[in-house]
Amino acid sequence: MRGWLFIACLGTLLTLPDLAVKLTQRREAATTGRQLEEALDQRLNINAPGSVQRDRQYGVVRVVGTSRPLPEETIQQIVARRSREQSAYVSVWNWQGIPQVTASARGLDNKHHFANSYLVGFRPFNTKQLWVPLYTLAIRKEYQYDHLQYAGLTDIWQTSRQAFYQKRGDCEDHAILLADWLIELGVDARVVLGTHNGEGHAWVVAIVDNKEYLLEATSKRRLSNWQALPLAALTEGYEPEFQFNRHFFWAKKDTRPTRKYRGSHWVKKSQFIRS
Repeated sequence: MRGWLFIACLGTLLTLPDLAVKLTQRREAATTGRQLEEALDQRLNINAPGSVQRDRQYGVVRVVGTSRPLPEETIQQIVARRSREQSAYVSVWNWQGIPQVTASARGLDNKHHFANSYLVGFRPFNTKQLWVPLYTLAIRKEYQYDHLQYAGLTDIWQTSRQAFYQKRGDCEDHAILLADWLIELGVDARVVLGTHNGEGHAWVVAIVDNKEYLLEATSKRRLSNWQALPLAALTEGYEPEFQFNRHFFWAKKDTRPTRKYRGSHWVKKSQFIRS
């Protein structure tokens, strides 16, 4: 036991210089974090809330397997016959005998729009660091359930631009902003709809260097390293059902669970064309 204690103490003495280096690195990292937040504040305050423009979400969906497109007017006419409470939910649509061709949700303008249309091509500022959008969400946007923010309505979606300027939002609002920003940076990013630990949820999958990363857009961890983000194949508890980007909508072919977001088990159902 004494010999073991001596070796342990000697090891401690020998590692003291390394410990000092690590402490210095931590202080430098903390300083860098504060500097980054100050820089983000300066960049983000350039865009005053009064300058927010209204993005056009209108468009049609061209469904694979039929030549007849699904127009937005059709879904809005159907939704108009529902109660306000019923129409607050996300709707998944069948068209011309083809199931699950796209989804729509009620927006801040009180109208249903196709899921793809909420990705309006928005980025608050440019950056070469792919982790910055998730970091920015962590420090700028608060999580809040829709029914607490919108007088009891279950599900209201914000566009990517609205999600940036609105202080609060739930999972799909975070995911829409994150995915759209990453797309602007050249990343193949998609909003995923499904469940997390059995509860309805939305998150982002980003494909970088042919690897699929699962990004929890609502996370408030301030990660400043892309390599620290989890690979989708290693992430538990997430069960995807649909995914979409600005142009396409995918549905899973069957009910079997998967951690892969590409492959023959995903079917490209439709293409959104903005008018």
